[in-house]
Amino acid sequence: MSPNKSLLIRPLEPADAAAIGAFMRLQPPEYLRFFYAFGSDESAISEMLSAAERDVYSGVFWQDNLVGVFFLRGLDAGYELPSLGVLVEEKYRGKGILSLMIDSAKLIVRLSGAKRIIAKSHPDNAGLKNLIRMGFREIGVEESTGNTIWHLEV
Repeated sequence: MSPNKSLLIRPLEPADAAAIGAFMRLQPPEYLRFFYAFGSDESAISEMLSAAERDVYSGVFWQDNLVGVFFLRGLDAGYELPSLGVLVEEKYRGKGILSLMIDSAKLIVRLSGAKRIIAKSHPDNAGLKNLIRMGFREIGVEESTGNTIWHLEV
């Protein structure tokens, strides 16, 4: 199979900042309204990826195009549990990329020796049902944002 017809999951590097910025700009603002992990500023994205030590930022590429990003972060900031973030390109929703990213994140966490993932979601986020379907359980609400806090045992 030629590389441009393949699916690839790999760590994101500072050199990917332009691809990530373009990926972010492709998404409609309404679709991104609950995703504020990073924007489309390529220099800021590059700096964030350069600074990552224990945090993990990964991308899913289809036919050489970035179609999803997921990360496990907070470890570099001293948190005990990694916090999961995911974003699938809008036109690829419902094709299984989210499940692939969640399963990959669970494997990364297991291999690192952790037992649980944390996630936060705005109560109006349409993706909330996916967290429940994938086994996340609600444990509380973040007072400063009103976001629901979820845990997933891995």
